[in-house]
Amino acid sequence: MTRRSLVDPDRYIGTATVIGASTIQVNLPKATARAEKRALAKGAVGDFVFIDCETVKLLGRIVEVKVPDAERLFVEPALGSPPEPHPIGRIQLLASVDQKQEKLLRGLRAYPRVGDAVYRADPAMFGELMANSLSQQGDNLLDLGFLDAGSGIRLKLPPEKLFGRHCGVFGATGGGKSWTLAALLNQIRTAGGKCILFDPTGEFADVAAVSRHYAFDTAEAGATQVHFPFSQMTEDDLFALFRPAGQTQGPKLREAIRSLKLVRAANGNPTADVVFFENRLVTKRNRPRAPFFQALGLHRGAIQSPFCNFNIENLADQLHAECVYASDRDVQTNWGRIDDQAVGYCEGLIARIRMLIHSSELACLFGTAGQSLATVFDHFFNNETDDIIRISFKNVRFEHCTREILLNVIGRFLLSRARENTFRDKPMITLLDEAHQFLGRTVGDEYGNVRLEAFGLIAKEGRKYGLTTIMATQRPRDIPADVISQLGTLIVHRLTNDEDRHAVERACGDLDREAALFIPTLAPGEAVVVGPDLPAPVPVLIHEPPAPPNSKGPNYTKFWATRK
Repeated sequence: MTRRSLVDPDRYIGTATVIGASTIQVNLPKATARAEKRALAKGAVGDFVFIDCETVKLLGRIVEVKVPDAERLFVEPALGSPPEPHPIGRIQLLASVDQKQEKLLRGLRAYPRVGDAVYRADPAMFGELMANSLSQQGDNLLDLGFLDAGSGIRLKLPPEKLFGRHCGVFGATGGGKSWTLAALLNQIRTAGGKCILFDPTGEFADVAAVSRHYAFDTAEAGATQVHFPFSQMTEDDLFALFRPAGQTQGPKLREAIRSLKLVRAANGNPTADVVFFENRLVTKRNRPRAPFFQALGLHRGAIQSPFCNFNIENLADQLHAECVYASDRDVQTNWGRIDDQAVGYCEGLIARIRMLIHSSELACLFGTAGQSLATVFDHFFNNETDDIIRISFKNVRFEHCTREILLNVIGRFLLSRARENTFRDKPMITLLDEAHQFLGRTVGDEYGNVRLEAFGLIAKEGRKYGLTTIMATQRPRDIPADVISQLGTLIVHRLTNDEDRHAVERACGDLDREAALFIPTLAPGEAVVVGPDLPAPVPVLIHEPPAPPNSKGPNYTKFWATRK
């Protein structure tokens, strides 16, 4: 950048009169927009400015312009020619200017003093300062869009700054959130990155950046059918699905699961006197108890595993087999006969298990149609030809909290692979749209529930393993505070709800209340980008993706016209 002065007298707008910790008040003598000189007015809300603190220059943004209360009527044209008003403004202090390196620096190297002059920022100079502060060596810079006040300067960030500390994309309906996600996917693929896209609504089916599409049924054209093996579920997941009730069903279900784990671990060769009925069930009726517990000790590792490493098809029958008396009346070291009362208590649960494991709603977990998604993932991790894969949840049912449990199980699987250092040298990005549906909730009931925390754990600890996430939502207020605080770079589109804006403010120290005031007025496709590696919150016009997602609503006019 050619050496130019930041304090051009022609761009002078006023003088500082009140100094605060994060804002200053200034006189804006040329801010009045009289009809005859409106084009000459200087000092409007949203303008970026430079504050001249002698040896240090600061970057700021005008957040308020007004006239003193005593002069309110001076601007009324119906009153003839009243005296000239004396507008004042409030400026948010954003960053310092390193004039030697000609770039912006985070923080304030000095505070203004009363009487310091304020100059409107030249768009080209502001854009170049911002670009210089973000400049990195290499070809893998991600081009997000144009700086609103940067005279055509592009905002380019290296992937480490954009995704290294996780990324959040927030915006109300129609604000451009889905557009931004499609643009990010295109940039990730162009730069050679790898990403797993979780698509709850199916709107990204036509995004060109996606290499392969997967769905949990055959209804989605162009997608390969998959299922996720239930063996990756935990006992808590099963309890949330099957909802055992009372003091009998829960303990009996845990005993049945333990017995089936023993069947799997023993592989048909148990300790003597432990009888396996047809090599698939543990028989307890009138059988000695000691050999069973000895076998549990021999296979302690498999039994204590939280995962469901057993044959789910046998669970209902094993649950029935568990309904025996704790001891025989004649031989106290044996289990007793069938407990008809316990069978009666468990009949509803037995029927529910049989129904659920064969239901179409849960075929994504208990079925075997299509490929195993766990196998698909492992192949994708080591495959250099695929860049982005999309997992569609469009037709996954809401009944039984299937969507939430399924995604939580998948997130837990990805985190386990991360802990095995699968992504240490090959970083992986996960993109979760509609994140508020899958985070911070508990599904199930008082007798058995599971907290949806897998992606929250990825946000908290995945970074050190090379697994990062992009979380997109219309409702930031529904993202747990301890999760949203882990997001480094935020791309914030229009948010009209006060609670949503406050949630973003609390999560990001760089986006204070003054900067958040601009969020409700952002145009579609416009966003404020905030992050620890950016010198200040900057408004950006996001690039149009090559293939925008299908996020349009219904066309009432077209449909109604056909019915006239």
